Amino acid sequence: MALRRISAQEAVIGLMSFAFMEIRTMGYRRGPTLQEWPDGPEDYHEQIRMIADICHNFPGDLRPGSKRRRERKAIERLRFFLRGSNDPAAQWVRTRLDVLGYDYRPLLGSM
Repeated sequence: MALRRISAQEAVIGLMSFAFMEIRTMGYRRGPTLQEWPDGPEDYHEQIRMIADICHNFPGDLRPGSKRRRERKAIERLRFFLRGSNDPAAQWVRTRLDVLGYDYRPLLGSM
């Protein structure tokens, strides 16, 4: 799979889009989505809570200001969630970034 060159800000916006869709789907189905999340919580309520916790600060990081500052904040936030490979939150972020085609490997090297 070829990775597209998108900014960290675009990756964060994509994660928020996934979060909205998955939370809405789980609320409607009253069960987990079919999206890949191997070590995520089994209970869909807990999945909703975890996804909401992951994305809680994303909108504030994208508030008006310089494009450079927003990009820096987005990179910091992504690094925070990519910190643990076995952490369910990190797994959720990584699998969704993979779907978006965002190359997060450079962020891992500077951790």
